[in-house]
Amino acid sequence: MKSSKLLAILLWSVLALQLSSCVSVVMMETVRPPVVRVSPDQWKVLVVNRYDAATQTSSKNGNVIEVLREGAYQAAGGVMGAVYSDSTFVLINPDQAVTLPPSSPKLSEAEVQELYTQYRPHLILTLDKFDTRFGKEVNSYEDEDGYKTRTANYDLVVASTWSLYDSTGILLDQATIEQSDFYDSRTVVSGLLAIGPAMGKAGPAVNQLAVETGYSYWDRFYPQPILLARQIYTGSPFQGLNLMLLMGQFQQAITTLQPLAQDLSTKTGIRAAHNLAVAYEAAGDYEQATHWARQAQGKGDKLSNNLMQLWATAGLIK
Repeated sequence: MKSSKLLAILLWSVLALQLSSCVSVVMMETVRPPVVRVSPDQWKVLVVNRYDAATQTSSKNGNVIEVLREGAYQAAGGVMGAVYSDSTFVLINPDQAVTLPPSSPKLSEAEVQELYTQYRPHLILTLDKFDTRFGKEVNSYEDEDGYKTRTANYDLVVASTWSLYDSTGILLDQATIEQSDFYDSRTVVSGLLAIGPAMGKAGPAVNQLAVETGYSYWDRFYPQPILLARQIYTGSPFQGLNLMLLMGQFQQAITTLQPLAQDLSTKTGIRAAHNLAVAYEAAGDYEQATHWARQAQGKGDKLSNNLMQLWATAGLIK
């Protein structure tokens, strides 16, 4: 997603949530620790493409199936390019991904054994799913003469799903990576729905975003600077918390919140637990962040429930 669009979404989120007197949105610049951690002895990587467009999509359109097939090929090529460029790892199959039919959601024990016997990898990275869709947003404009025009703006969204195994078949990581970009605008005529773009003709744009999803997956092996936008509770018990988080004083925020979060029988305690989860996330400690989010979630806290869902979607927690 382009930075300008991300900023717009964040600003709209801030405006919407400021309508609530006890909830605010705080922006925090921080560094997310590596999501995937492997030992120094695990350095030989095998990339496997398990996506079959002919059987894994509901579309019967031959052009769409070909776009998905080529997109998956490009996504595998993107992650292979990332591994190849990484001096810490060695890509066993630099020419192209090994192709395996998707006989089951995960690699079977027999498939792992066969791959290990043939290639001797330390790590096996599989592309399991590949998907594309168009997002639509309709905007209305009025000129000086009062003439109204409605325009449908379409974003192209590409998603690839990956699984990482060790040489024995233990699942180390699984995540879906999305990339999106503006694709097309079309005028809505006479109040009718605009005819959307055809996925079967979007091949070049799909391929570009597909490669980016592959490279983005490999980013999970390394710390990433990020801008977090998180909902927190405000009010008298949490005076100064917003500023602490905004200024990057995460440890001070944790120290302030810990005593308040000990009593989960009170509303203040539950809200403090949620805020503590946010502070730990900003500090890069997802173990403690998850612990406190679950404490608040278990008491029915909606903000922590949303936070847990966000982390799970991003593959940050199991």
